Amino acid sequence: MMTPMDLKKPTKETHHFSQSICMHLGAPCPALSRMLAALAGAVDKARPVTTPDFELCGESLLDGCARHCPARFIATHDRIRVYCDVEAATDSKALELFADSLFQPDAQGFSGTQLDHRPCAMGQAIPRLPHHLPDVPVSHPAL
Repeated sequence: MMTPMDLKKPTKETHHFSQSICMHLGAPCPALSRMLAALAGAVDKARPVTTPDFELCGESLLDGCARHCPARFIATHDRIRVYCDVEAATDSKALELFADSLFQPDAQGFSGTQLDHRPCAMGQAIPRLPHHLPDVPVSHPAL
């Protein structure tokens, strides 16, 4: 079992998290938040030993969800997304477009009516960019 102490950095430092309001709870889902954080920690920890096109996907039950919602996840080094309470037959591409319309400011609109069954909640984790200083010394003109 992995605990937050097992991670080399707190996930809030490695990823930016966004999630929708759960339609069942009327608030952000704590189980979804925990799953996103666990996936972000795992992907960050795997980065040194995986290739840039690494992808981890699957389905799980949300631990701690009173409704025992199933969750579909797709995790890469570039983005992690979790879709809650979706049916196995739900088209992954349609879910991706639906999530894009919520999380990506430059995405085209997507009507939820294009999905037979919309997720009750969705979450996303995007890696934070490292803050590197330039290798070249900066010279300042004389005042």
